[in-house]
Amino acid sequence: MKLLKEMQYIIILLSILGGIFLFLSGIKIISTSFEKTVSKKFKTTLYKLTNNKIVGVLLGIMITGLLQSSSATTLLVVSLVHSNLINIYKAVPIIMGANIGTTITAQIVAIEIKNYAIYFLLAGFITMPFFKKESNKIIPRLLIGISLIFLGLDIVSNSIASTNSTKKLSLLIENIGTNDALGIFSGFLITAIIHSSSTGIAILQIMASSNIIPVRTSIPIMLGQNIGTCIDTLIGSLATNRTGKQAAFVHIIFNIIGVIIFYFFTDYLYNFVSIISPNNPSRQIANAHTLFNVITTLLLLPFSSTLVNISKKILKE
Repeated sequence: MKLLKEMQYIIILLSILGGIFLFLSGIKIISTSFEKTVSKKFKTTLYKLTNNKIVGVLLGIMITGLLQSSSATTLLVVSLVHSNLINIYKAVPIIMGANIGTTITAQIVAIEIKNYAIYFLLAGFITMPFFKKESNKIIPRLLIGISLIFLGLDIVSNSIASTNSTKKLSLLIENIGTNDALGIFSGFLITAIIHSSSTGIAILQIMASSNIIPVRTSIPIMLGQNIGTCIDTLIGSLATNRTGKQAAFVHIIFNIIGVIIFYFFTDYLYNFVSIISPNNPSRQIANAHTLFNVITTLLLLPFSSTLVNISKKILKE
């Protein structure tokens, strides 16, 4: 009997990992479909567009929305700062915009189209041979990428739902739910390990929709995930010069300040998303994620130069 239970847990774990792999594969396909084209246009127009902070934020949102990775956008900006192709002060609004852009994934996850995912997958494979030009193949690749995202989430959802009755999981969630600081730390740790805040938030959405974890408990975890996503940028900046490292550190400072602010307003955030998206836990988490990044950007954008100066003081030559 014990062996049978252990085998069941192993199967569930493998199913969850398989679902996460499909989810990440979908994001990767979408990312690589845009990457070459976006990178060229991004580099050639970046210098002209970043004289305006608002335009810089919008550029960060657009690029991250296409690449489906705030880390990819931020690392690209850090590398450009390192190469003196863009001023560090002009880079900060783009990094802020990248944080908003990454919330698009959570909004997509909240859309209930998983029943049609297999049709998107088939459509992508069937139409692929009809697109002769490489640039036009982005359409079937997007269909395949989107379908893999939802198929992966469906697998993870079914796997996690089967663990609903486990005492250990319930106890862990109960402990996190009574301590916002523990929730933030848990979110940071999860994202630092899996290197994807989008995946971590998608799992939160699944668990909340399956009534495994309350939305109120999910919000501090989501806040911590925004700090955890800075790990990739920090690691990537180790290969850059001092200015590149300072740009990466601004990303960390931005998210930490945002989390500190929202730590004291978690209940207000939860109440607000409950009102604007009632009876939809997945959408509530997606909206909380979007609101966190949009409001933090609006609050800190006027002080972007101050954030750079703080970074320069911390990371002196």
